[in-house]
Amino acid sequence: MPTSPSTMTARLRRAVEAAHWQSLAGLLHPDVACGSPEEGGSACWDRSRVLSHFARLGADGLRATVDETFTYPAAVVLGLHLAGAGPAPGPPPTAYQVYDLADGLIIRVTEYTDRAEALNAAYLSGGTGLRLSGFSSGSASRCPYGVWWCVPRGPHV
Repeated sequence: MPTSPSTMTARLRRAVEAAHWQSLAGLLHPDVACGSPEEGGSACWDRSRVLSHFARLGADGLRATVDETFTYPAAVVLGLHLAGAGPAPGPPPTAYQVYDLADGLIIRVTEYTDRAEALNAAYLSGGTGLRLSGFSSGSASRCPYGVWWCVPRGPHV
C-alpha cells in the first residue's frame, strides 16, 4: 500500500532529524536521479547512490533540524535549519526541500533557499515528476550548503 503524504511527512522528519539515511530507502523511487542542475543532473541516478550522497553529507558534519512541514496531496515540503559543514559562519541557513511524490514514493527532491518559491513549486508541480512549462529546477535558488537536488529521469514539459 502506498505511503500517504501525511505519513511521508512524518517519516521524512524523523529520518532527516536523526540523520538516519537508510530509513529513506523505502521512501525513494528506485529511479530517482540526483545532482545539481550545474552538474547536468548526473551525480546520482538511483536509490543507492542518493542514499550514499545523503550519508556522505552527514559524515561531513552537516546536520538539519526540521523547523516546519507542509503536506500537499502529491508533495511534502520540509523547512530545514542547517548546521555543521558548509560556508563561513553567519546566520544559520534555512533550506526548503520539496519532495514530489508518486505512488507513495519520492520521485524528486529539490532544494530552495526561498520559502515562497519552494511552496509554489510544491503546489504547481502536483508531484507529477514533470516540470511545468516555464518552471524548471534551474529557477531554484541553490542552497549555500549545496545539500542536494534530485530530479527524476525522463522527459520534462
